Amino acid sequence: MLFISVEDFLSQVSGIKHLSRDEEKALAQRMNAGDRTAREALVRSRLPMVASYVQRAPQTIRTLRTVYACIAALEKSVDCFNFLQNSEPFVHHLGWRLRQCITRCIADRI
Repeated sequence: MLFISVEDFLSQVSGIKHLSRDEEKALAQRMNAGDRTAREALVRSRLPMVASYVQRAPQTIRTLRTVYACIAALEKSVDCFNFLQNSEPFVHHLGWRLRQCITRCIADRI
């Protein structure tokens, strides 16, 4: 996805439906079998969470650079997280990564 501004990103992801934990597991099984569209669906379903973290970030770092850094953190989380064996929900793992990403963006601006 290509975004023109932070507001464009926020408006585009506002209507995306969240997946249930069972739907995530089903997509993870397909992703582990090599289905690229399943991976894309997992990433797309959590873009509203990225938007939430970007909105809560300080105004000075609400830039496209921060948005794309958070999307990269989301993609890394999807690739690294074991949906089938972890007992904790994916959103906990993703929240940790997004907080770390926002903190890193703040530190880079200082």
